[in-house]
Amino acid sequence: MLARAAADFYWMGRYLERAEHTARLLQYQLTRLVDTPAGELALGWRVIYRALGQSAPVTPTVTDEAESFLLADAYTLAASLVEETTNPDSLIRCWTMARDNAKQLRPWLPVRVWTCLNQGFFWLRDRDFHAAWATGPAALAGEAINRLRLLAGVVDARMPRDDAWRFLELGRFVERLQHQTALLDAWDRIGQTTGDAPSLSWAGLLRVCAAHEFYCRTHSMVIRRGPALAFLARNPELPRSLCFAVHRIEKLLAGIDPRGSRYPLAAPHRMVLRLSANVETDAGNEADPGDGRGSFDELPRDGRALHGTIVATYFDYPVEAGLPS
Repeated sequence: MLARAAADFYWMGRYLERAEHTARLLQYQLTRLVDTPAGELALGWRVIYRALGQSAPVTPTVTDEAESFLLADAYTLAASLVEETTNPDSLIRCWTMARDNAKQLRPWLPVRVWTCLNQGFFWLRDRDFHAAWATGPAALAGEAINRLRLLAGVVDARMPRDDAWRFLELGRFVERLQHQTALLDAWDRIGQTTGDAPSLSWAGLLRVCAAHEFYCRTHSMVIRRGPALAFLARNPELPRSLCFAVHRIEKLLAGIDPRGSRYPLAAPHRMVLRLSANVETDAGNEADPGDGRGSFDELPRDGRALHGTIVATYFDYPVEAGLPS
């Protein structure tokens, strides 16, 4: 497959996964506007923007009249993540970029996949966010999630398991690994406070990751930091765990570059092995560290290094080198 086509599939997968991640964060936060204390809401916005690697367009503060101001702040904060075309993590930006990549891939994409992606783009582009906010703040995020999951189902049903599909899925899971790591780190470092200050619940983190019911069924209704982080990091059966993402990346790379998975290992395969070891040993320590230090020190850097290695190996390699035949 041409390197430029592989890169388009890879970035298409990344943008679609990024859009769903933003929508899930928004859905969780906006469903809590009615009955959540203002201080906890403000903390939630700070964690969301930190997890996305951004600074909030307004700074949520807590005052005696915080409730009256925080709703207006919530509109601004949510709008930046929905309709702001210059925000790299906004829904409209991610959907637009995924569609732009898909335009270059029409010969490889089944018609139904393109149609589903295109319909979702026009739905979001033509939505009046102000009217949607008045109807129900969380409804638009929920609809976006449903449309993205429909697209994922169409991709799963219609695309053959060739390199086009592998690069698309590779982009999706590299993006998931990076964003989930950032979310767990932000929730652990910023979302937890001491004393009487508001904190975010670990049950909330499990709900954001679609893991609350699974955790309660297999562990306990009592949710604590250590077991929750370990569950989200190392459970191989949870689709949004770090372990699940790393294992999928490993399998996809083995399909794309079979020789690279044998000695001597290609650079992306070596990096995945390092990530797998770090997930098993460092991420989500069972015991509270007790010194305020987070347990995700290496993974964010390694996730970025994995992306850079994939780009250098499969997309931007010298023309005379090419891939091993």
